[in-house]
Parts: sequence; structure tokens; C-alpha cells
Amino acid sequence: MVKNTAGGNKAKGFARKGASNNKDRPLRVSENVNEMYAVVEKYHGESMCDVLCIDGVIRLMHIRGKFKGRGKRDNVVDKTSWLLVGIRDYETVKEGKKQNCDLLEVYTDNEKIKLRTTVTNVSWKKFTKGDEFADDNNEIDDEIECGFEFADQETQEYLDLMDKVKKSKEEVEIVSAKDEDWIDMNDV
Repeated sequence: MVKNTAGGNKAKGFARKGASNNKDRPLRVSENVNEMYAVVEKYHGESMCDVLCIDGVIRLMHIRGKFKGRGKRDNVVDKTSWLLVGIRDYETVKEGKKQNCDLLEVYTDNEKIKLRTTVTNVSWKKFTKGDEFADDNNEIDDEIECGFEFADQETQEYLDLMDKVKKSKEEVEIVSAKDEDWIDMNDV
């Protein structure tokens, strides 16, 4: 290796050509019938993985060259990734084979939250099972559907105590309301 005898300020001081700031990019949503939201089920390697689409079908997704190499930095596809995939409607599907689709967009954690709030015609319950950014509303809906509410003993004691406090406040309000209606004749 060559020894640097000139110091640090003579090094490459040019801006990188491939660097870009993607923080302010607009949220891409599905605009076509052949574009679907998906989550990664299994990663095969060789730029292919199985994805569970929003319609409940598992498809074979191909990661395009745009999302490899230098473009991979902000587009890492792993098991918890939410994706927008394009279905290949021009291909015929053989029996026993999975339908092919292509990767169109990889959503970040912030974009997942925005996506849930902006796209309301889709049920996101399939995607939020292993997701740490699940809404509290989805968790409450799951509890209501089951008919059970799961809590440990300390939480249950706390909830019971809060119910008692709420009932005692209601009783105090009722008693104070009765006192206001009562008129002392000696004061008149």
C-alpha cells in the first residue's frame, strides 16, 4: 500500500455521484390493478423470494437490478419488509407453480405508518402480525374478535383498582348533586 505522507486534506474531496437524499420522496401507492402490497415470507437468494400479497396469494418475487448494488442501500429486502409488487399478467401460470411478480417499491418503517393511514380500503392485519409498529387499534380489534382479553395478574389488579376509583368518583358526584338540590329552610 502507498503511505499517505501528504496528510488528510489531500484525499478525495468530491461528492459521491450515487448519493441521494430519499427522506422527502413521495409515498408511492398502488395505482393499478396489477400493483399489490406484499410482505416477504421466505427469502430464496439469487434475487428471488416468496411474498404474501394482500389478496392472500403467495407469489415468487424477482428483485430487479434497480434494487441491487448501489441502489440496495435504502432498499434492503428482509423478512419484515413491506413491498409494492407488480404482477406479471402477461405470463401464463403453470399448474403447481407460483405466479411471478417484480419488486416496485420497498417501504421504510415511517412509510409503513403513512401507508396504513392513507390507504384505508386494504386490511393490513395480515402484515402486522410480526410487525413492531402495529397500531393499538388493530390489537384491540384482535382481542374483540377472540372474545378474550389477555393480561397478567398485576395488570388485572390495576384495572380492577381503576374501576373502583371510577365508581367511587361517580358516587361522590351523585351525593354532591343531591346536596345541591336540598334547600335549608333556615337559610331562607
